[in-house]
Amino acid sequence: MTNWGNASTVSSGDTHPISVLLAGKVNDSRLLSWQQSVLMDARFRLAAVANDAADLQVKLSSSPEVVVLDAMVFDGPAQLIPSLTAINGAVYLILPTQISNNDELKGLPEELKTIPSVKMVYVGDANIPDLLMRAYGDAMALRKTIAAPQAAWSGRPGGGAAVSGMRVVTVWNRAGGVGRTTIATALAQAVSRRNIRTLLVNLDAPDVMPLHYGLKSDPNVTGWFSNPTDSGLKAAIQTIGDLNVIAGFPDIMSEGLGEQSDDKNSVSSLVTTAAYAGFAAIILDTPVAGIAPRSIAAANTWILVARPTLADAWASVEAFRTVTQRAAGQHRINPGNIFVVLNKRRQGMLSPDDWHRAADQASRKLGLQVSFPPIAAVIPDVSGVTLAQDAGRSVMDGSDEFARPINSLVDMLFGGHAPSAASLKKNLVSIKFK
Repeated sequence: MTNWGNASTVSSGDTHPISVLLAGKVNDSRLLSWQQSVLMDARFRLAAVANDAADLQVKLSSSPEVVVLDAMVFDGPAQLIPSLTAINGAVYLILPTQISNNDELKGLPEELKTIPSVKMVYVGDANIPDLLMRAYGDAMALRKTIAAPQAAWSGRPGGGAAVSGMRVVTVWNRAGGVGRTTIATALAQAVSRRNIRTLLVNLDAPDVMPLHYGLKSDPNVTGWFSNPTDSGLKAAIQTIGDLNVIAGFPDIMSEGLGEQSDDKNSVSSLVTTAAYAGFAAIILDTPVAGIAPRSIAAANTWILVARPTLADAWASVEAFRTVTQRAAGQHRINPGNIFVVLNKRRQGMLSPDDWHRAADQASRKLGLQVSFPPIAAVIPDVSGVTLAQDAGRSVMDGSDEFARPINSLVDMLFGGHAPSAASLKKNLVSIKFK
């Protein structure tokens, strides 16, 4: 069972082994050779092994620093390219030998090298010692980029650690009344409007979201915990427009069902099942306590919502300390993927600079070795949001003043400069790796 554990110190970025994900066909002898090479090299840690495209998508959520990928786990280039453009780690790609004899695919290796994540393309096979030497250098360079000083609150936060594959975002703080559900819902709606298949999971008790959007109180998340299967997931989902939603616990008594769950019907299992179902973004509206540790353990990104008050600054520091020290090793959230959203700001309240300065000073007093996360968005307190909720409309339509910073946050989390699959070869749809 996940808990907050004992206090521990987060190691510096250069001291722990580089995480590696291997992807290849289950009966391929090369995959076993790759595994043995990684396991015998102290510079690396084998994070996971994937044997097909769906499995790879799920395991990429652990944000491996290096991916060694046999293209044969995909049917063809049309399926391979979108996955490569979504990975931000260092990819070493092995293409099948037969592409050399296919006139339509001869230019594919050079084309794939234009994707930022792809560091090297091999045809047929790769010299593993040489590959690992290259991978070590590339991964260490990426770590230095991640460790770069973070930008000020008013700009785009820099130095964020790359998240490969799907993003699983927990929206949480130890302080109540900060607007977690409003921000989580708005974030999920904004992401789904970009044609990213999104699932919003509310874990509060009792959940007020059904009241705001005309949803039914049942089905809800208790259905998943009672039936943790593909069919149980589908049965628990309702929709708000294009957004898929799982409503939270209907009352405080039912919340215990989630806290008492085992590995099979845990929040992490829910996330994994949703990933296999094709969701690329999963937003977890996480309560102050109760099931919070399980929700945080399932995420790879954390949005820390707070009001611009001194009390919330201190509460946020304690939440940050809990995750980075007491729960270190119990989740997959890199410090570079923690972002602050200042919500409900009114004139006369702390400025973002003053708020962040207070939080950073408190962090240093507590001896935290990781700098306090940047402010990714400042959201004003506007009445249009509450009016939209009471009318059952999207909070993103309640106020442009509210929607703009939410959209900027989505740009930061789900945007990127990698070329799209459509910008690469367009005549590969029918071509298969055979």
